[in-house]
Amino acid sequence: MRVSQRLYVAVLPAVLGVFLVAALAYWGRYERSIPEVVLVVAAVASIASLVFAWRNTRYVAQRIERLAEGTSRAHRATDELETIERVVDTLSSEVSVAREAGAQHEREASARVSEYANLLAEASAGVARRLDEIRLPLHILLENKFGELNENQEEMLAAARSAAEEADKELQKLREIAQLDRGALSLRRDSIRVGDMIASLLPTLRAGADREGVQLEVNVAPALPRVLGDPTRLREALALLLGHRIEHTPPRDTVQIDVDNDRKRIRIVVSHAPLPAMGAEELLARRLTEAHGGQIETSGGRTEITLPVHAITTEIPAVTAR
Repeated sequence: MRVSQRLYVAVLPAVLGVFLVAALAYWGRYERSIPEVVLVVAAVASIASLVFAWRNTRYVAQRIERLAEGTSRAHRATDELETIERVVDTLSSEVSVAREAGAQHEREASARVSEYANLLAEASAGVARRLDEIRLPLHILLENKFGELNENQEEMLAAARSAAEEADKELQKLREIAQLDRGALSLRRDSIRVGDMIASLLPTLRAGADREGVQLEVNVAPALPRVLGDPTRLREALALLLGHRIEHTPPRDTVQIDVDNDRKRIRIVVSHAPLPAMGAEELLARRLTEAHGGQIETSGGRTEITLPVHAITTEIPAVTAR
């Protein structure tokens, strides 16, 4: 029984006692006899009131004493309630200090993230300029030959140019991540049909699956609602996420993509092989998805991508590809 219930029960005999006193006052006059039932009820109420008051008082007193005993000597006082009050005041002060410290750490962490984002953006831009300085001579050497180059030299120059271009793509992803973290990358807010977007990605995904020797199964539910976001950026995020999982799936394994909704969000569930450590592509895709209000949860060989629904639209035919 809760303390409040115990106290209310202790009050009930007293309430009954008030009516009994009024009854005794009425029947206690001259030439009036008190009914036996009133006397019995009065006796029972008095005994019950004594029992309830004793038990509840003893219970509350023991609980208060136990609470007061658990405090340090520095907080003890003559009155147990005063001791408990001191402890509560101390804890409240400590909680306030802890909250302020947590808020300070959060502000410092936010400032540090902003510093890292700015540093990453500046470093990426500087390295990109150096790569342009490398790519230009390589392009000139390959396209405008000033002397005879043997086959091995041409292959080395072509490999160097290809490596520089790949490095530039990686740097571009890092720059976009830094811009998203700094809030410097603006996104459009258009109404998007996710079913149509998945269908437009299918040829690229299937080509990647064929290249890796992976079986691809895609099931898109009909009548998918729209989402709000930047079509180009959201398509890029989905292409990176889905392509990354196909790329890291062993040959002859299956990657299954199921797209459905629960009226509040669109769910894209991907079954795939376990992924390696997170790289720039995966991180950029996650940042772009989060910028659209979405979430990504990866556990073992399962990834769930969710996007908030914007509005209900007309039906979209189901897409099933194997």
